[in-house]
Amino acid sequence: MKKIAVVGSINSDYFVEADVLPKTGETILGNNFFRALGGKGANQAVAASRLGAEVSFFGSVGKDDNGYFAKDTFMQENIVTSFLLFENNAHTGAAFVEISNSENRIIVIPGANSFTNKKYVENYLEQILKHDIFIFQLEIPMETIDYLIPILYEHQKIIIVNPAPAQLIKQDIIDKITYLTPNEHEYQEVLDQPDSSMEDALTKYPNKLVITCGQDGVKFFDGNRIVHVPVHVVKAVDTTGAGDTFCGAFAVALADGKELSECIRFGNIAAALSVQKKGAQAGMPFKKDVDQIIKEERIDDTERDIPQN
Repeated sequence: MKKIAVVGSINSDYFVEADVLPKTGETILGNNFFRALGGKGANQAVAASRLGAEVSFFGSVGKDDNGYFAKDTFMQENIVTSFLLFENNAHTGAAFVEISNSENRIIVIPGANSFTNKKYVENYLEQILKHDIFIFQLEIPMETIDYLIPILYEHQKIIIVNPAPAQLIKQDIIDKITYLTPNEHEYQEVLDQPDSSMEDALTKYPNKLVITCGQDGVKFFDGNRIVHVPVHVVKAVDTTGAGDTFCGAFAVALADGKELSECIRFGNIAAALSVQKKGAQAGMPFKKDVDQIIKEERIDDTERDIPQN
């Protein structure tokens, strides 16, 4: 299996649960509070590692309790931590997550993630290039994306960009990305196409633009038609981290040599399993969990094909 490198963010996630989310200026009583390791980069690394990939993390934390907690957690998840930068002049990134009725809204404070910059990449470039598949998000400086992706493209690496939080990506960078995976609310801003329909956007980027649409599944254009890969339906407890689980699982399937539609299906199943527990990483499945669902679906398909008397 190909080696995966996640170049991205690490945060301490602070979760607050309530029956309803407060309106502007309103104070309400919540039901629960907890803290966990997060950051889109860290989440995607954990998801990929649990699904059997060899994963290295490239990123920055503060020289504080949260930073050391992140390293310890990565080691427990079998993620290579040799390239973590412990920054003296910043705290570990933080995210504040409000949860109500399985929905969430999030504010992120980058902190030490800002130090995963061009200088950081220059220091670790030799080690970075030893990997095959790369996952990026937009919780690190955009200069890192703009600098590193052209180098990876020249070395014919597989490049996945999960463009969240959504912001414009330069066209020459988009052209060098292998797979761009925004959700249905992000693609217009990322592509600088505010009036573009999803169909128009997809057809402009065949087998590159992969749009996740929540309960409506995932869509991409294969060069001939728009392909819709449906979700695996479960009862959701907390959707935090579902998109990150999809992205990590998608990378694992690519590393295993699967076709694009199968990679998306694998990601959909992993994401569905992840929402059945609270917290971004708590519900992330292991390979045996996803393989079991795939096996059950194959049995169901076989039974449907049996002629009935």
